[in-house]
Amino acid sequence: MKAGEPLGTMYGYVSDGFYRTSDFNYDAATSTYTLKEGVVNVAQAIGIAQPGWMKLKDLDGNNIIDENDKTIIGNANPKFSGGLNQRFTYKNFDLSVFLNFVYGNQVYNANKIEFTNGYGSHTNSLAFMKDRWRTVDENGNVLQQVVTVSGNQVVRGVAPEQLEAVNKNAQYWIPISGAGAWYPTSWAMEDGSFLRINNITLGYSLPRNMLNRIRFKNVRVYGTVNNLAVLTGYSGYDPEVNTRRATPVTPGVDYSTYPRSRVYIVGLNISL
Repeated sequence: MKAGEPLGTMYGYVSDGFYRTSDFNYDAATSTYTLKEGVVNVAQAIGIAQPGWMKLKDLDGNNIIDENDKTIIGNANPKFSGGLNQRFTYKNFDLSVFLNFVYGNQVYNANKIEFTNGYGSHTNSLAFMKDRWRTVDENGNVLQQVVTVSGNQVVRGVAPEQLEAVNKNAQYWIPISGAGAWYPTSWAMEDGSFLRINNITLGYSLPRNMLNRIRFKNVRVYGTVNNLAVLTGYSGYDPEVNTRRATPVTPGVDYSTYPRSRVYIVGLNISL
């Protein structure tokens, strides 16, 4: 969050796709890629730029991504929320339905950051990262890498035509490593709007003539389903999240949230 803004506002960088080979000058003699003049440089934020690396939007126009390029990228506060609890009866049957909904909030899906970076052994844990930019071909040949030359990091790799051919269908960037892997970006912000079918109960009461024979005032059997379904566009397990309980000023964060259980209940009510 940012000082002076309401609780629930989310602060970070704006994602802008990823670098292509056209963003670089290529020196065939040294196999080195150098960022072209005028192309935004993310080195201070998430590491040395290279083909396939995440791009960030330069908001202050100086071609360098730094603290001045952070902005509000989401808000955990919904525009409105509510619920509906309704009961229906027909002859000896009864049906109750409880729905609740939230609209217009964002969820920071920190799992997308955690499981798509190159920080640890879980690199590329999410399935869609199979479509990432590749630095190694199917035969295990290294196509590009960052190396240190005379104390400076440089990007070396195969010719742009060959690198682009391997990555012609790439949709995501190289997994980010180092401290920059954890920076919040707009890419991890998702619409948290949802409609939850929270509870449905269907019951049946025995008719009066049968109750008279067994000398009971009322006998009702019922079945209940809790958390039947959630209608949402959110990609995580559940958009109704707040896993940063130790930090109450950062609501709307989804980090390793365990999905809610669906519960089935069967019951019998008897009045003597």
